[in-house]
Amino acid sequence: MARSSGASKLSVSVPRSVAVQVKRRAGKRGLSAFVTRALQHELEHERLGAFLRDLEADLGPADEVLVREAEKLLT
Repeated sequence: MARSSGASKLSVSVPRSVAVQVKRRAGKRGLSAFVTRALQHELEHERLGAFLRDLEADLGPADEVLVREAEKLLT
């Protein structure tokens, strides 16, 4: 994970049930590290989605038969 030279403090509001789960899960690693990884994951997910949309715009939609065959290999 690449680290920047500084940090920015953010203030966010989340449902109480989510906050309890995150604090429990973050444990000794710390809330900031947990949230940083979650945000990085979401940013990667969004970039991947944009990449796939660009591919579909350039190449057309994926062949559904091939998609189903690939899904079978993954399960």
